[in-house]
Amino acid sequence: MKIFIAQTIDGYIAGPDGSIDHLKPYEGNEYGYDAFVSSCDGVIMGRNTLDAFYPQHDWPFPDTLPACIMTSRILPQGLPAHIRASESVEIAAEKFPNSYVDGAFVINQFLMRGLIREARIFTVPVYLGTGVTLFSEGASVTQTWQLMGSRQYPCGTVENHYFIPEN
Repeated sequence: MKIFIAQTIDGYIAGPDGSIDHLKPYEGNEYGYDAFVSSCDGVIMGRNTLDAFYPQHDWPFPDTLPACIMTSRILPQGLPAHIRASESVEIAAEKFPNSYVDGAFVINQFLMRGLIREARIFTVPVYLGTGVTLFSEGASVTQTWQLMGSRQYPCGTVENHYFIPEN
């Protein structure tokens, strides 16, 4: 399982209303996203992330990449047929062991189970002050991550690439 996500310098991935408008000035830069997605065997996304993203941007992933939305609710009309819903982290992880995991709640569910193995975290030079944090407070798991590399982009974004060994 892998994450590829942007956060602000104060650790927020979205504003208090779930908006990611603060990321617009950083769009269009080459961060290696396409290569990252092509290295995955699926996408596992949280329902809140889907609801915030899909209505404005459609489904951004290739039709050949299976996807699972973590939810107990019925999926919105118009999603591609290869997208399924699941309530079970374990089943989703078993089905797509090398998947891209997206959405704060879902990322934290996978982290707490020790299922995330790689993280590419992009820190944008923005201070929001409040919003949706990347990592939940009070997580009861301790993990030591190994830094694989860091990269600074001309726009001021810094990427930290981590490997998370199995405990």
